Amino acid sequence: MSSYLQQKTGGATCTWRYLGRFVTVAIYASVALFLWYTLMPTRHKEHAAPLSLNNPDPRAVAPVSTKNVVIYAATQFFGHPITTERFLATCPDVQNYCRITQDESESDNADAVLFHNADYRGPNEKFKRMKFQRKPGVPYVLWSLESPSNDNFRPESHMINWTMTYRTDADIWAPYGTMVKRKAPVEIDLNAIWDSKKKSATWLASNCFTPNRRFDLIKKMIDNGFDIEIWGNCGKQAPQCTGVDNQESPCVLELIKPYKFYISMENSNCKDYVTEKFWKALNDRMVIPIVLARKYYKDLGVPDSAYIAVDDFATFDEFMTHIKKVNKDKDTYLSYHAWRKDWQIIIGSGFSGWCTLCDRLQDKEKILKNPKSYKDVAWWHSFEMCNNQIAAKYL
Repeated sequence: MSSYLQQKTGGATCTWRYLGRFVTVAIYASVALFLWYTLMPTRHKEHAAPLSLNNPDPRAVAPVSTKNVVIYAATQFFGHPITTERFLATCPDVQNYCRITQDESESDNADAVLFHNADYRGPNEKFKRMKFQRKPGVPYVLWSLESPSNDNFRPESHMINWTMTYRTDADIWAPYGTMVKRKAPVEIDLNAIWDSKKKSATWLASNCFTPNRRFDLIKKMIDNGFDIEIWGNCGKQAPQCTGVDNQESPCVLELIKPYKFYISMENSNCKDYVTEKFWKALNDRMVIPIVLARKYYKDLGVPDSAYIAVDDFATFDEFMTHIKKVNKDKDTYLSYHAWRKDWQIIIGSGFSGWCTLCDRLQDKEKILKNPKSYKDVAWWHSFEMCNNQIAAKYL
């Protein structure tokens, strides 16, 4: 009997011994898993928190500078140098503690490394060398002003830590423009706007053949009796006004202001991709923008009455009937300008993100405590972000 009891007791001791080992292993595994998620780069966090459009200025609560920072621009900007003077021009205060360099000898000590997607030429020897010299807490930043339809940026997995684009869910928001509610209404001389308009519509463009077929739709509008004067590579030349570097030229303002409408159709219909052609048309050029799809502008908080969207209409004929009516009827035309008393346009350039980037780099400890990376930043930038079939319905 006693040997039976001893056998049973030994079995219990063995059972508790294995149970203790299991609990110990489970504890160690839990700790390891916690440290992995805390210290390793974020592998599935593909989206930043959306920016509140009620506070469109990302530097409204900019931190007080604590140290000098250097950003190494590993690429150029459409073939042009990236300099402190040009790209931090909108925030001269930041130039006191932030500097941009393209000197590769300074890359080892930079606080961030930035790549402009249109100028990235793949993993050449320079970028391969940089890969092996990466330091913790030095974010690699993708800067993009282009729509996904025109994007060939294909970096290695987890190469990019932060995104700086016009997208509201980017890590650093760099919009072409925004719209904010005025603190108090202002008086707008609507009659003066009407009196200044002598022509119907215009379009200034350098890219004629695009994925969304905007040019085909514009030509159909002309064929159906709507007068549109086309300037640039797609029409008559206005030499002083063409090219990316001349978008701010006073001649563009003088060219467009006499028209009632401006064709503000982007080269691609993509999430948050609303460029200067729309914001400047609304601002001092005092015209009604004609766009392809309302969704992209509504998502950015633009009042519905500030522009005309083609996809509001069931057919091309209904669309044409409406714009011809707006073109001729003073009261209807001016109803598209009534928003001006309550809203204000803030023109960006896509460069505003640089100022925010400089501020973000001030907190090195926060960067180290909150590491992240994009497993596939090209997927984040492009997957299901565009619909270039909208115009086809009206052709």
